[in-house]
Amino acid sequence: MGTLNSDKTWIMYGKKNPYYGVITNEKFLDKNISEESLNEFFSSGAIYVDNLFETIHNHIDRSFKPNSVLDFGCGTGRLVMPFAQRSEKVVGLDISKDILEIARQNATKRNLKNIQFFHSDDNLTAISDQKFDLINSFIVLQHINLKRGEKLIKHMLKRLNPNGICALHITYFTNRSVPAKIVNFFRIRIPFLHNLLNVLERKPLKSPLIQMNAYNLNNVFYLLQSDGIENCHVVYTDHGGEFGVNLIFQKK
Repeated sequence: MGTLNSDKTWIMYGKKNPYYGVITNEKFLDKNISEESLNEFFSSGAIYVDNLFETIHNHIDRSFKPNSVLDFGCGTGRLVMPFAQRSEKVVGLDISKDILEIARQNATKRNLKNIQFFHSDDNLTAISDQKFDLINSFIVLQHINLKRGEKLIKHMLKRLNPNGICALHITYFTNRSVPAKIVNFFRIRIPFLHNLLNVLERKPLKSPLIQMNAYNLNNVFYLLQSDGIENCHVVYTDHGGEFGVNLIFQKK
């Protein structure tokens, strides 16, 4: 199936409805956002980070405590904030400069001074001279064209310190009906149809289409094993029928 330029999608969400682009619930639309919904949004990030560290300590390394963390596809900082409370240095990467500015404002509001934000590209140029103890990417890679996504995984592996841990979330199977897949096929190719369906689904008229790409797990595990990864803990995920895995592993 054809794919869209995912950069354009997230640049658009950076300008309008950046929180809704992460969690597609009406309460996170710009017109509905409130202090209560923002607290809920960031609380969900804290829960993810707490669960990630619990998994790492139970299955990978009981004493693991990172000094440096990279969050790829950081968005408005939902995960960066709790990471900053657990490490000395955190870097957030994102393709949208507008989203990065919102993330900076969120960090300043919480008086978190150990976070840096950089504009991302396919080569992770902004952090080419840095390495990290923990690299995380959650609900990000599935929105990126597969070839680009695999290239980004390679670059993230290069940026991981020895004994560092990486958590990569990818989707591998779409449990959608054939009619739904056909509709999605035409949504990509006919903008008017996509906008019409947005209205019927009670979404903003011109909400960009968020593509979901299923990765070939053979390719992903080959990338990991080629980089010397010996053990990998798998956590299964299901986001509305988009089946995925969070691959958590340590670089010996």
